[in-house]
Amino acid sequence: MQDKVLKKMDAALSDYLFKQREEEFTHATLNQEMSGFEYVKNGDIDSLKRFLVKHRSALLPRLSESPVQQERYLFVSVITTCCRVCIEGGMPSDESYGLSDLYILKMDALNKAEDIKVLYEEMMLDYAGRMKAYQMKHTDYSPKILLCMEFIEKHMHDRITVQTLADELEMNASWLSTVFMREVGVSVSDYIRQKKLTAAKHLLSYNEYSCTDIAEYLGFAGESHFSALFKKYEGITPKEYRKRTYNKVFTNMARS
Repeated sequence: MQDKVLKKMDAALSDYLFKQREEEFTHATLNQEMSGFEYVKNGDIDSLKRFLVKHRSALLPRLSESPVQQERYLFVSVITTCCRVCIEGGMPSDESYGLSDLYILKMDALNKAEDIKVLYEEMMLDYAGRMKAYQMKHTDYSPKILLCMEFIEKHMHDRITVQTLADELEMNASWLSTVFMREVGVSVSDYIRQKKLTAAKHLLSYNEYSCTDIAEYLGFAGESHFSALFKKYEGITPKEYRKRTYNKVFTNMARS
């Protein structure tokens, strides 16, 4: 059964490639395709603008008979890659994924192909602008502190301590605490807590995970510990935060 499916797909692929050659259509090379994402990742806004101007007249593969659906498919494929290259470039994952979610919601509310094309360029420039600001903000951090931040970002679901970071980076825990406070302006523990609470707010606003699941997912000691910390720093409980933001976020995005 599987062999038959594969043979049908091979035949369809052969026919598709033949028609593309007949129409003299060629995909951009991988380097050409990725160049736009590199501009975004590097925060190179001027180069990105030039790339977007060329992109407007580029011949793209047909993914749907519907012009609107065509733009939807292209938008989602591009923002998926854009989101991930920005995380690789240092953007906090909760911010990058959250931005992706919001733009997809905005795109989903549009019904004209031209409007989606405009949003596509807005999205790319937004990501690039944020990457530029992020990189400028972090140029004053020493390599060790940047590695420390990267480790925290990649291990948001674990319980991280100063000693964990010190062992990972082969540093003295006391010295790490001192340098982190001097460069970042907050203690390591406060920084980790801020990152986890930001991630928690994203999960509460855009997902239906229970507070117990979120607490476990982000490595808190338990739901009660998570709720107590959340209320201490946000002024309301996680459940109250969800009531205030969950439906509101989706309603606002649908209207914008």
